[in-house]
Amino acid sequence: MVLLDSNIFIIDRFYRNDDLYPLNQILIARLGEFESGVSIFTLLETAGVASFNLSPKECEQWLYRFSSIYPVAILSASGLEHESAEAWMKKFIEEVAANIGKRMSFGDAILLREAERLAVEAIITWNTKDFARRTPRPVLSPTAFLKTLRPPPINKGA
Repeated sequence: MVLLDSNIFIIDRFYRNDDLYPLNQILIARLGEFESGVSIFTLLETAGVASFNLSPKECEQWLYRFSSIYPVAILSASGLEHESAEAWMKKFIEEVAANIGKRMSFGDAILLREAERLAVEAIITWNTKDFARRTPRPVLSPTAFLKTLRPPPINKGA
């Protein structure tokens, strides 16, 4: 499984004039071809950013039915099911703070924490530099990640 960053969905929905949009669309179109997910924290971050531009109904869809919009798994907070809430929160804060200590934003620090705890195959983001030299886990742009996939099937009926 790969973990997707919020910028993929924000570009898809709100930045159609961005230079990255055409390449981003290729990734979005191929989401069903590989196992991918977003952490619950990324979903909340994405919905929060989107809330400034979505109607209340659309925002509710992003929060509660995101996987019906995009074919991705929504991943629970890692480790929560095995510990008391107090113990989990203490460890979560320590791990996120350690990542912030690597000069990361709060959102990126949480994404990295989840990626490492879930042992995902890779982090997919347009902001690879934000993770450079901060994790041994592969961090790929959507373009680089797409090069690792098999070519899409050819539609002979078209």
